[in-house]
Amino acid sequence: MTTSRAALILLFLLAASTFAAAQDAKPWLRPGTRPGEEIYGPNDGQMIWVPAGEFMMGSNDGKADERPVHGVRLSRGFWMSKFEVTIAQWLDYCREAGVLLKVKILAPANTHPMWGLAWDDVKAYCRFYGLAMPTEAQWEWAARGPEGRKYPWGNQWDETLCCNNDNNGDDGITLPVGTFPGDVSWCGVRDMGGNLSEWCEDWYAEDYYAKSPAVDPTGPDTGKERVQRGGYFWGDADWCRSARRFSDDPTNNGGAGCARPCYTP
Repeated sequence: MTTSRAALILLFLLAASTFAAAQDAKPWLRPGTRPGEEIYGPNDGQMIWVPAGEFMMGSNDGKADERPVHGVRLSRGFWMSKFEVTIAQWLDYCREAGVLLKVKILAPANTHPMWGLAWDDVKAYCRFYGLAMPTEAQWEWAARGPEGRKYPWGNQWDETLCCNNDNNGDDGITLPVGTFPGDVSWCGVRDMGGNLSEWCEDWYAEDYYAKSPAVDPTGPDTGKERVQRGGYFWGDADWCRSARRFSDDPTNNGGAGCARPCYTP
């Protein structure tokens, strides 16, 4: 074996070893092995493995922007935050990244989800930790799964299973993340039916479903508003459906928008 070839092999082995070590230290860099597998990601965030799969996206029960119902295939699995980012996690991020806190905290405890976030704020949080916002399709797949559930837990509305307009906190707002064990999706992601709505990566267009690609859709190329998904503390049964679409000005830091980061290895 020549010296140059031996050196190349050594470099390859060193690179492979370094990559394996990084995967051990950062388990979200590798794919999961089963639906619902749980790890700890950046900023002590629990993450759930959501496998690749196919489902029918949209609904005939809601507004026109939920139609047509169409088949979507997600070709790659991804890690999704088990809970919405909490106030405590957001404050840790502000300290680590040297970011000013832009909004007033209204919740009575740091275990509540951090709300009042603009899309750009959530994007910056995700980038700082090497994560990303979910696409709208990823979010709905994680919430509904292959059964196409109407709500994360099933097809029947139950106001006691999530934080909503008839079942919210003492101050009429949010509750700590994970308060409702029943607000859990098919793969183990929590609080998708209530508490706060969550920013997605996509631009919003009312007619997007009519022209959405069948594989790994990522939304329109441009737009004026960004997508939000998920029911929230003043929502009713209709607003807490997993197919319900919302949109907001991405600069709005006074709404119900919060963060649920993802990572696609």
